[in-house]
Amino acid sequence: MLKVSSKKIKPVIVQLAPNTITWPSMKGGKVEIKSIRELRLGQSPTEQHDSRRWLTIVYVRNGQWKVVHFIAHTDDVYVAFVKALRSLVAAASDHVVPGKTSVPASDHDLLLIRQLWPAGQNRLDQNTAARICAQLGLPTDAETMAKYEPLDISAVHQLVRDLQIRPELDDLYRVLGGPLNRGQVASFLHTVQREHNLDAARVTEVFDRYASADGTWTATSLATFLASPDNVAKHEQDMTRPLPEYFIASSHNTYLVAEQWRGASTVEGYVRVLLAGCRCVEIDIHNSDNGPVVYHGKTLTSSVPVRDVCVAIKKYAFVSSPYPVIISLEVRCDVQQQDTLAGIIVDVFGNLLIKDVVEHIEGIPSPEDLKGRILIKAKAPKPPAATRTSTHLSISPPSTSRDSTDSTTESESSSHSLSIGSSPAEKAPKAVAPVSKHLASLPVYTTGVRYAGFSKLVTYESHHIFSVSERTANRILKEGSEADWIKHNFTHLTRVYPKGVRLGSSNFDPQPYWAAGAQLVAINYQTLDWGSLINHAMFHSPVGYVLKPQALRQKHPEQVQQYRLSVRLISAQRLPPAVDLYVEATLGKQSAKTRVASGKSLSRRWDDVLSFEFDAKPSHLAFTFLHLEIKSKGVSGIVAQWMRSVHDAPRGYRYLPLDDQTRSRFLFSTLFVRIDVEVLGIAPSAEQA
Repeated sequence: MLKVSSKKIKPVIVQLAPNTITWPSMKGGKVEIKSIRELRLGQSPTEQHDSRRWLTIVYVRNGQWKVVHFIAHTDDVYVAFVKALRSLVAAASDHVVPGKTSVPASDHDLLLIRQLWPAGQNRLDQNTAARICAQLGLPTDAETMAKYEPLDISAVHQLVRDLQIRPELDDLYRVLGGPLNRGQVASFLHTVQREHNLDAARVTEVFDRYASADGTWTATSLATFLASPDNVAKHEQDMTRPLPEYFIASSHNTYLVAEQWRGASTVEGYVRVLLAGCRCVEIDIHNSDNGPVVYHGKTLTSSVPVRDVCVAIKKYAFVSSPYPVIISLEVRCDVQQQDTLAGIIVDVFGNLLIKDVVEHIEGIPSPEDLKGRILIKAKAPKPPAATRTSTHLSISPPSTSRDSTDSTTESESSSHSLSIGSSPAEKAPKAVAPVSKHLASLPVYTTGVRYAGFSKLVTYESHHIFSVSERTANRILKEGSEADWIKHNFTHLTRVYPKGVRLGSSNFDPQPYWAAGAQLVAINYQTLDWGSLINHAMFHSPVGYVLKPQALRQKHPEQVQQYRLSVRLISAQRLPPAVDLYVEATLGKQSAKTRVASGKSLSRRWDDVLSFEFDAKPSHLAFTFLHLEIKSKGVSGIVAQWMRSVHDAPRGYRYLPLDDQTRSRFLFSTLFVRIDVEVLGIAPSAEQA
């Protein structure tokens, strides 16, 4: 095999073992099979190394995302290697791994059994089979196991399936009054599961799918339904509204995979966030002897050619989501290299690029109108000087190449170029970096301008977008301009980015900026902290666009309501090995815990109800988050977690999919809960007001 890095390509001998991939390296060439999170086949992120026999392995080491690239010498080697690797990943990984052989839900138990099966054995004795069942949270006895002998893998698989009759499901079945007829199921779906969009025909379809021979739902019918895709809450949204009416998943310093002062600049950052559904990426572009390159200025970060970045974006832009990608250009190069940059953008993206307004659409198009297209966000050229009257306030484009989006400086308050009633002769113009006309022609619906406040004397065109740091955004909120900002964001795009002093690429809390209607709240995806966790919960769907609440899209008065959220934490299934587990639920600043479920089995039962009362505007339910963490008593960190906004949290009885600490989805692990949200009335604070 050939191992490919940013610096060189060298031949290596790659060895596959049941638990590891190894190759000779001074740094220790090794990947744990269970740490693999993704396999990318035949997809070099650059043109330079394009090959049908390319393989990228994405894995996690010490909480950090890593990649390793290989090219097979021949087609036969490639096919054999990929087949063997897929088999190992399928057997060893308990995470969802794009690129590996897909596994039907009905076979999850079989994969777990394979992981626990002793190597080299075709059949098990009763003690070993009992131990496997116990690890799956399914205790059994010799009399039961005797019915399945000889205990080969098929027999143990059937035994495990038969043992999964859970008492909590039997309890629910009795409470609902089973066996259940069509009317009872319809009532359950509408009143408990809160599936208000299910019409009679859809209810009949669901009922018939799980009904027994006598035309009713048995306990098995109910259990099968609850674990099926039919019981996964679906949040369909209108994708035909103008872009400013959506929150848009946005990345800051996309080219980095570590800290902004010393991390590596790489196309992997773009690949990763685009596959995660991010729809706005940032490119920080500088001069070099070989043409424009991407890196973080005045730091120790490495660089990557801008063409490689564009090629990677083109390849991965629409893999996870068909909706438009916005490329935010932060240009620090001279006019000649700006022209080169513009030429590269046009050449690489071709017809994907929005170069002119979309025909037959007035104003800003919708995500649906712009499916599969790429928009460029960059600053406009500085307009010619003109005499201004005392009643006119002009907004000039940025005088620096950062388009008021500089991630490393905080000089916004002094850099706004505003003049009231002054002529050019009264105030000497600042020296500004010239802007290439070729580059300036690329933005169509996303032309960068300065933030100039919300005075009635200030006019922003519909295609104008301003970017502010969190410091300026906080000042807007503190100085009483939130209502004006919300109104502005009805019809215009706004971007908020982390302040430049966050050298470790930490994130802010995005919730206050979403609450002000800001669409492009840029997050350091490479940093696993609270801010990125909230962003992950907001954009849990790979679509990358979330329709804003009505009150943030148009004038819609609303009062603060008092709510009660109750979450019944019933049981967990197929957890990673851990002892003495409990669940901690957090809602805003409130938190509560279940009792500890002792033992070592992979399945646990609590059946505890945790309730929270809180006040919020209805629109703010979209950024009030419920965080459920499964923890082991006396051990730091988490075993598994789930997080959603109150608006998106499914109601009723659901199996919640669980993530690990790096927010990688477990393949098998689930948390069985019931979630209810009720309105208690107008909040006392609102009544007094």
